[in-house]
Amino acid sequence: MQDESGRIEETRCLGENYYLLKINTPLIAREAKPGNFVMVRVSPSLDPLLRRPFGILQSDPPHIWLYFQVKGRGTTLLKNHQCGDRLDILGPLGNFFPELPGKKILLIAGGRGIVPLFGYAKTHAAQQPLVLLYGGRSAADLHLLAELGAMPLHKSHIFSEDGSCGEKGLLTSGLEKIITEQRPDATMACGPEAMLAALAKMLKAKKMENYVSLEAMMGCGFGVCHSCVVTAADGRYRKVCDEGPVFPLEEIRWPT
Repeated sequence: MQDESGRIEETRCLGENYYLLKINTPLIAREAKPGNFVMVRVSPSLDPLLRRPFGILQSDPPHIWLYFQVKGRGTTLLKNHQCGDRLDILGPLGNFFPELPGKKILLIAGGRGIVPLFGYAKTHAAQQPLVLLYGGRSAADLHLLAELGAMPLHKSHIFSEDGSCGEKGLLTSGLEKIITEQRPDATMACGPEAMLAALAKMLKAKKMENYVSLEAMMGCGFGVCHSCVVTAADGRYRKVCDEGPVFPLEEIRWPT
C-alpha cells in the first residue's frame, strides 16, 4: 500500500456523466492487480474530509486508469480536475480476482461493474479463454466497447435493456444459454446488487467457481472504520475494503 501524489495526464468525458482519468502514479501502478481499488482525496482541501473509493480500471505502469460515473459531490469534484493536477491517492487496496490458469472464465459486468473485469480481461485474455457478458440500461451506459473489442476475448455478449446496443434485455436473460454453450469453469462478476443477487440464485446449482467484486461506501479503505461491512452467508460480517472487495459468490448473504 502506497500513499502517493498522482499527476493527472488525461481526462476524458465519455458522455452521460461518465469519465476516464489517466493518472501517473508509478508506485501504485506497479503493485496494482485486477480487482484492487484506491482511495482518492478529490479536493486539495479538507472538504470533503474523507477520501473516496474508486476501482482501478487498468494498471499500465506508471499509470492507472479510473473510470467513474458522477453520482454525488465527491465524483463531481473529481471530474472537475484538469491535466497536470495532482491527487493524493492511497493504494492499491483490497484483494483481487484469483489467478485461474488454463480455466475458461465467464466475466459478467453490469454497467460500471466493468471496472475490475476490464483489467482482468486485458491481463489474461491472451493466456486463457475469457467470455464476456456485459450489459446496461442502454448504449449510454456501455463504454469501452472498442477497447474490449481489441482484446483477444474468446467471445463477447452485449446486452442493453432498451435494445440500443447488442441484444435487448437484461444481462441475466442470456446467462443460462451462454453457460450451456460455453461451459465455463468459473465466473467473475461485478455490478448492481440486484444483478448479483440474481446471479447468485441462478448459479447456485452450477458446479463452477464463482467470484464477485462488491462496491460499498468506505471511510478509510483499510479495515479501521467498519463502514463497509456486508452480511455473510454464515451471519457474520465481512469488511469489503479489507477482506474484499472480491469474495466467493456463495460467501455473501444476498437479498431474496
